[in-house]
Amino acid sequence: MKAVAIILAVIAIFPNIHLPQSKQFPTIYVSIVSHNEEPLTGQYPDFVKNESAFWEHREAVVKFANMLYEEGVKYNFQSDWNFLLAVNLYDKGTPSTNGKNLIRYLKEDLGFEVDPHAHETTYNYADVAYLIHNLGVTPSNTVGGFIAYPPEDSKIEYFRDLLHGWHFNYTWKAEILWGGSTAGHKNEQTLWASGIWKPKDNENFLVHDDNAPLPHVGGYGRSWKTLEILLQKQQNGELEPDKIYTQTIFVSQNFMLNDEFIEKFREKIRELKPYEEQGLIKWVGLKEVVEIWKNEYGAEPNIYPYVSLEAEIRRPAEGYLYLFGREIFFSGKTIVIGRITVEAIVACDVAIDKVEFYLDNKLMGTDYDKPYEWEWMEHKVGQCRLKIIAKADALSKEDEIEVIAIK
Repeated sequence: MKAVAIILAVIAIFPNIHLPQSKQFPTIYVSIVSHNEEPLTGQYPDFVKNESAFWEHREAVVKFANMLYEEGVKYNFQSDWNFLLAVNLYDKGTPSTNGKNLIRYLKEDLGFEVDPHAHETTYNYADVAYLIHNLGVTPSNTVGGFIAYPPEDSKIEYFRDLLHGWHFNYTWKAEILWGGSTAGHKNEQTLWASGIWKPKDNENFLVHDDNAPLPHVGGYGRSWKTLEILLQKQQNGELEPDKIYTQTIFVSQNFMLNDEFIEKFREKIRELKPYEEQGLIKWVGLKEVVEIWKNEYGAEPNIYPYVSLEAEIRRPAEGYLYLFGREIFFSGKTIVIGRITVEAIVACDVAIDKVEFYLDNKLMGTDYDKPYEWEWMEHKVGQCRLKIIAKADALSKEDEIEVIAIK
C-alpha cells in the first residue's frame, strides 16, 4: 500500500509523466548543490561580524544535510569565503555535528562533497580552498560556479592554470567544472545542458574538445521543473540510451532557514523514489558522476541543450545541380555553376544573433537578420566545403556540405 501511495503521489505532482517500464531509458544523474554567497552580494549577512547569523545558518545547513542523508541523497556543499571564515573562527564542534566543525561533519560523517565557490571579488578559489583545508578537509577540485559567457568574461581557460591564493600562501588547481553561467545570469537558459563534456575554450563553452583538460558537469536548469522536463523526454524516448545525462537541483542556503522548505524538499525526493528504484534517476555528487562518466561511459561527451537551436543550408540543397542560382535537377552531387545566393534556415527558442557563412573554413559573410543569406560571387573551381554557423547567445550550430563549384 505504501508503494501505491508513493506512485499516486508522483502522478499527482508530475501529471504529465507516466512511469516508464523499459530498461532502454538512460539514467539521469541528479546532484543537489547549494551556495552561500559573500556579503557583498547583499543576499547574505557578514557571518564574521554577525556570529548569531552564522549559528543560525549553520544549524539550518545541518538540518538540510541530515534530511538528505536520511533520504539516501548525495549533496554538494559549496561555500564562498565569508561563511567559511566564520566556521574557522567560531565552530569548534557541537553535539549536533558529533563534536566536529560543520565542514568535517558534512565530509566525514555524512560522506558529502565539499566544494569551493568564489565570486573572486576579494578572495579567489585558492583562498576558499585553503579555508576548507584549514578546517581539516581536503578541498575539492571542483569549480563551484563560474562565468562561461560572454567569451570576454569567460573563466574556462583561467581554471586550467594553477591558482595562487590572494590572501593565503596556498595553491589550488581545478579538475572539474560545474555551474557555467552568464554574466549577471542573463539569458542563462542558453547555457543549460544535460551531460558531461570538455568545453573547448572561452569562445566555445558548448563545444566539446577531447584535448581540453577539464570536464564540465551540465545542469539542464537547476530546478525540480527542469528535472520534470528531462524525465518527460526520457519517457518519450528522446534521450539516447548510451549517453550520460545530468541534472542539478540548486538550493540557496537562505532557503534552509525555513523548516517547511526542508520538509517540502524531502517530499520531492520521496515522490521520485519509484524512478530511483528503477534506475531512471540516481543521486550523485559532482566528482562521483565524473568518475561514472569515465568508467561507465568511456568519457564519451554528451551535450543535450535545454534551448534548441537548429540550422541547415537550404540552398544549395545537397545532391542538386544549380545553374546561375536555378535548381536544375537532382544529380547525386551538389554542383554549383555560376553565381548563387546561399540560404540558411535557422530556428531557435531565443533570439538568433547571427549566421556566418564559410567557404573552406574562411569566413565569407555574416547575416544578422532573416532571411539568412550570402551572395556567393567569388571565383572558385573544383571541390570545396560550404559551411554555416548559427549563433544565439552561447549556443552555436553548424551545417556544412561538399560542393563542386564552377564559378
